[in-house]
Amino acid sequence: MEVHDIRLSVFGTPAAAASARRRLVAAIRDWGLPAGSEALHVAELMAGELLSNAVQHAGPGAVTVTARCDGNAIRVEVSDSSRDLPRTRSPSQDDEHGRGLSIVAALADRYGTEPTASGKRCWAEVRLQAVSSPEVALPVPLPRRRP
Repeated sequence: MEVHDIRLSVFGTPAAAASARRRLVAAIRDWGLPAGSEALHVAELMAGELLSNAVQHAGPGAVTVTARCDGNAIRVEVSDSSRDLPRTRSPSQDDEHGRGLSIVAALADRYGTEPTASGKRCWAEVRLQAVSSPEVALPVPLPRRRP
């Protein structure tokens, strides 16, 4: 598989981040990954979480998102102008925010953050797996209700 990449710069608003995520995923789909590829879905979730974090914590400045596929993995990077490195939190059950990095950590094969000359870059990678037959989940029988 040949190397593919896409780079988008957007203004750091929720609407712009959502649009960038959609454009990024559409581009990745055009790279010829197998239909229904788990890596594509994981890359979409990772991009969404990293973009959301950048918009929420870095403010309204420019945000750049990059995706690259080298045939072995998809790497998603989000750069912003904040020098504050993200940290994993332990939100309570009722908190609406604070799970993004935990989600990325659970999905990614590798991830990290690094300071840059203009702020920081957060990245995550998911390996492409050989195409195999999809796992079929069998229905779990529900216990019978007694009258």
